[in-house]
Amino acid sequence: MMKKYTLQLSLFVCLLITTTNLRAQDANFSMFYNNPTYYNPGMTAIGNGFTFRTNARSLWTPIPSKFNTVSVSLEAEAVNKIGFGLQAYSDVAGEGSLRTTGANLAYMYRPLESKNALLQIGFSGGLVNKYIDWSKLTFSDQLDEVHGNVRESAFSNPNFRNVSYADFAAGLAFKFNRQKKKSGGLKRKITGTFGAGFHHLTQPKDAFLGDKERLPIKSVGHGTISFLIDNVIFSPAFIYERQNQFQTFTIGMNVIKKPFYAGIWFRNRSYLLLPRRYDSFIMSVGAHIPHKKLTTYRIGYSFDMTISRLKSASIGTHEISLIIDYDNRVLFQKMKNKKSLRNKYKCPEDFKGFD
Repeated sequence: MMKKYTLQLSLFVCLLITTTNLRAQDANFSMFYNNPTYYNPGMTAIGNGFTFRTNARSLWTPIPSKFNTVSVSLEAEAVNKIGFGLQAYSDVAGEGSLRTTGANLAYMYRPLESKNALLQIGFSGGLVNKYIDWSKLTFSDQLDEVHGNVRESAFSNPNFRNVSYADFAAGLAFKFNRQKKKSGGLKRKITGTFGAGFHHLTQPKDAFLGDKERLPIKSVGHGTISFLIDNVIFSPAFIYERQNQFQTFTIGMNVIKKPFYAGIWFRNRSYLLLPRRYDSFIMSVGAHIPHKKLTTYRIGYSFDMTISRLKSASIGTHEISLIIDYDNRVLFQKMKNKKSLRNKYKCPEDFKGFD
């Protein structure tokens, strides 16, 4: 029992020390497809209308001192090929020992748009605050192999606890759909979205100790393709993240039979899918619930089953999401340009809410 507790506590200490040195990866989400603007500001308002998103993640719940992340965002399409977004997030490690909060505004523009394809670019900027409670940290010199945390640390607590900085990101996204002729008229069969995002463009200083440490740029690449076959949608997707020496690659597929969906995903610490880099399997379920003619609710849940060497201590991770879509609504309606409306991208009805 004590050995297991010491193992878990040591793991927690290592993670805190890594974070304090600012070599850790940004918090991520298993259901990345439900939180696209978190990864790529170019995905802002890529749907037709307004979208509200909230995502909550509880990482490795059995380990002492939880790691929880919450993200909330609002996106709004506007007239004349532009859109706006607002996002706030909070990441807590060690029951408040280390807390990161941030908020940013996003702007999107579509340089190319037609009924069957669009290309949009996005930019975001905001403020981030990091808070650390030195008194709650545990250091390696406090640990005893048998008795656990019983010693005094030689570390001297600094008299400051907060670091704040401005943060900026940019990205682009391409979305398309194809139609195929069938008996009785046109039947839409495929839609896809691909994009790339770049975060921490100015590499801000966010170190608690020392002035040389800077937050590394994070690069993200992602893609989704959805196929409609006999009223069932198959939606494979991937996302690749790289920040400094850290990288993660998630790939899998959701199978959708309206109003429900289920999926299986695989996360690896390398895009090469090397056996020694396995991290976790992810199982997801959810529902797409129409409420009114122009409003839908999307609810999702996922569970990460850890398969790396941490599996005995971490077990897994829970994540939930809630999305509310207000379709076909735009900001500044009175300023609309009739020409832009004629070329407006139209999401196929078969895929709406799942594209």
